[in-house]
Formats: sequence, C-alpha cells, structure tokens
Amino acid sequence: MDRLLRIRSAIYDHFHASRVREGHFLQPGRRDQFAQYETAMLLLQDTGEALWTHRRRGFSSSAMMAYIEFWGVVQAVIIQQDALVELAESVGAPPVTGGAAWRDIRNFRNLLVGHPANKTSGPKRHGAKGPMRSFMGRQEKTYSELTYELWDGGAQTVSHPRVDLGKMIDAYEAEAADHLEAVLAHLRRKWPAPEPSGAETKDPVVLSFAPSAPRDEEGKGSG
Repeated sequence: MDRLLRIRSAIYDHFHASRVREGHFLQPGRRDQFAQYETAMLLLQDTGEALWTHRRRGFSSSAMMAYIEFWGVVQAVIIQQDALVELAESVGAPPVTGGAAWRDIRNFRNLLVGHPANKTSGPKRHGAKGPMRSFMGRQEKTYSELTYELWDGGAQTVSHPRVDLGKMIDAYEAEAADHLEAVLAHLRRKWPAPEPSGAETKDPVVLSFAPSAPRDEEGKGSG
C-alpha cells in the first residue's frame, strides 16, 4: 500500500495548494460532492493504513482471531475500491473501471463473503453453472497461502483452492495506484497549483471534516 498512500497524500497536498475547493466544491449545489471527496479520502487513508499495518504484522496465530482478520482484510479492499471510484467521480476525473487484478480480488471476496453458503448470482469463479458453496476453515492463515473449500453445484465437485493473498493484493494495489495517479493528474491539469512565491505562506484550508489534517500528519499517508 506504500505507493497508493503516497499518491493519496499528493492529492491531499494538491487540494490545499490549488484552488479546487473554491473553483469546484464551493460552487452552488456541490456540497454533497465535497462530502463525497472528503469521505473517499478518509476511507482511502484508513483502509490503506490498516492493510499496510496488518500486512507487516501478519495473521494471528489464534485460529479464531485469524478468521475474523481475514474477513476484515478482504472487506477493507472492497471499501477502498469503492472509495477510489467515489473520489474520481467527486472531482470529475475519468471513471475508474478497474482491471483484471481489481476484479480478481473483488470476485474472491464475493465468493467467500457474499452469501458463501449459497452463492447463485453475480460473477462466479471457474465458470460454474450451479450454486457455489464455500467456507474458510480454521487452518493457519498467511498472506502467502490461504486454502478454502469450494462446492461447485454445477459440476458436482469439491475443491480446495489455494490462494496467495499477498500477491493478489499487490497486483490489485498496482492497478489502484495507477487509477489514483490518473485522479491526481486530472487535478493538476484542471486546477494547477500556483508557483510558490517564496515570501508568502498560505494558511491551510480548513475542511468540513476536521480529523483529515491531523490524520495525514500522523499516519502512513503522510508519505
């Protein structure tokens, strides 16, 4: 998550240095867009820092703790994806469409978290024709290897797929960071930051969501 958090911080800094707030968000009828921007930025920071922290600590040796942690990790990725989509929309950047790695981890989460006892709708792995039933057991969990059980009702088979969650997240993060880079490039083109005068300093803009500034100063998102 290092690159994604660095780009998110660059967007935060550009927001304060440019006139995007006055030129876009303070225009009549755009208060919800401002809230959309701020919420997305906070969610990107929170999920990015949480995933960054857990990746370095690893899953708990307690089977029950690791079980809950797994759901939190994959759900944090989905929250982050949705926040990125909302951020791009809030500033009028090109829509975020995702990519292969983006879809892979989203489908993986949906298979195991979205009605795992009987998944009959939405994207299905392996092109299954019937219901799919899956569960993540109590075995040891690491980012390099996770195993789950999958019943494919169409093929009438049971399998135990192995997943390298770390590689899956890394591939997704590379795509997500590219999308975030495109948002930053859009902001720089449409609302360029003025050249520093050297003599004057501008007070930072006070946002409607007070926690934003100190969170950036204290968190990993500060670069």
